Amino acid sequence: MADNKLTGTDEEKLHQLCAKTYKAQAVWFLNGFWEKHQAEAETLWAYVLKCNELDIQEHENGCALDEMQAHVFLERFNETQTVRDMRTMLRKTGALGEKERPKAVPLIHHLLYKYEVDWRELVNSSQGDNSKEIAEAQKKLDAVQDAFKECAARDSAAATALLEAQSREAAAKKAAEAAAAREAEAKAS
Repeated sequence: MADNKLTGTDEEKLHQLCAKTYKAQAVWFLNGFWEKHQAEAETLWAYVLKCNELDIQEHENGCALDEMQAHVFLERFNETQTVRDMRTMLRKTGALGEKERPKAVPLIHHLLYKYEVDWRELVNSSQGDNSKEIAEAQKKLDAVQDAFKECAARDSAAATALLEAQSREAAAKKAAEAAAAREAEAKAS
């Protein structure tokens, strides 16, 4: 499985995401919701470092804290919750079933709750592999640039035609004035 790809059903994708390291979970979240949560990048990095510290067996290779460590994690960020409250929080995100008890709490579960993100949207979010969207946007940009060039050419042709018309009009006025002067001279003589 590529680092930026999840496969299967949405539930399977969530399980795959939860199996990633704390850092990879935070990166996935930020990639998926950069426009909305980019200001939280430092906070998420602090979360990653704290999870690495609290995970005494796996450290930076870990992916989930046991329930006790998860409570310590919340305390360190002044987000203390009772066991019941934390389980309710996890159920509210859809990350935990109604009858499930968390044995391990991945960082992504906390992020889902804290930032009120739909987990289905998260697991299906773009992770920088948006070459298809970029190619489509490039085609649209090329079409707009072509239309702009065509408009600029038409504008230039219209400006040239206007100058020619103004020149012909000025010449016609001079000719009319000269004809009127000759006519007046002819009548006077």
